[in-house]
Amino acid sequence: MSGTERSALLAAFSATGRNHPYLAFTLNSLCNLDCVFCKPRCMPDYGHKDHPLSADDYAVIAREAAAWKVKKAHSSGGEPTLRSDILEVIAALAGGLGAGASIGMTTHGNLRRGLTVDQLAGAGLTYINVSLHSLDRGRSARIMGGGDPVRARETIRAALGLQLKVKINCVVQRSYLEDALQVAWMAKDLPVAVRLIELQNIGPASAIFDEEYMSEAEVRPHLQLWLDGAGEVSRKDLGVRSPGNYLRPEGWAGSVGFISNSSCATCSDANRIKITPSGVARPCILHNRDIALKPHLASGTLTEAFAHLFRAMLDRDGNSAWQGYHYVDYDLRWDRMERPFGAPVMLPVLSSGSSCGRTGSVEAP
Repeated sequence: MSGTERSALLAAFSATGRNHPYLAFTLNSLCNLDCVFCKPRCMPDYGHKDHPLSADDYAVIAREAAAWKVKKAHSSGGEPTLRSDILEVIAALAGGLGAGASIGMTTHGNLRRGLTVDQLAGAGLTYINVSLHSLDRGRSARIMGGGDPVRARETIRAALGLQLKVKINCVVQRSYLEDALQVAWMAKDLPVAVRLIELQNIGPASAIFDEEYMSEAEVRPHLQLWLDGAGEVSRKDLGVRSPGNYLRPEGWAGSVGFISNSSCATCSDANRIKITPSGVARPCILHNRDIALKPHLASGTLTEAFAHLFRAMLDRDGNSAWQGYHYVDYDLRWDRMERPFGAPVMLPVLSSGSSCGRTGSVEAP
């Protein structure tokens, strides 16, 4: 592909008005905790059944992404910090994307012995998302299958001390609503963005969804005293590209936002290129346009692979079944998701009880 062809494809994507794509890497499926809505150890691909990408592979992918003007890479898992080469991976992504890139990670914050936030920041990490669902040790352990919220809060404080941007991810469950509100209250004194996330009816969470799901509309009244008169914080200022509103009550150091993937599912601004541990890139959940990157790494043809990814995202906008609605964060991160390349299939219609009032046919894997 020539530079002119790439420029034309980039211009076509820019004309859609969406945020420019970023890379969302799942580095592993391993986790030393066992959250009730995730339960990775019960999944068939748990462990190292596939050969994961190496730090060198991530460096090559990041360099190619930089040529496509990508300036952000996010890593998750599993628990990404369990990788023995996590510092090399972060450095590879930071070095490949170049100066000014945004390099982030989602972690439960209970860093393994010998690994520190200082080391992660030194490798090039610029922001961190910490999963924290309760401040009470016992209740947190019941939700997450272990871990210690005190250690997670130490990780948050260390990151803030290093001037890293910090977001806190808290999945709201009906049985633990008060815990979620206490987590949200942390934003009063700390310059963090707490994101209250709706439970999704996917994977292991399906077993508890009917009992535990609370929509954003149902949660908001519990926050009304805080949010009345609260000013909206732009996603650009927060360094966030995910959907949702972020509000900063008067006098608060931080903000509270909602990620409402079940009640207000929309992909109007979706821009993630998800890449699984073994290197399958997934540009869109509406089209099965997945592409394995390892053959392109071996043959030196990543430029063609990225052209495919950008075209797939553009094609989505011309899909008559799209309508802009689907489960934004439908779980495409792991290698366990088997998808026929190039053949779209249908997902059930969104509930007519959605607080956004959206219904209609949607496509997904």
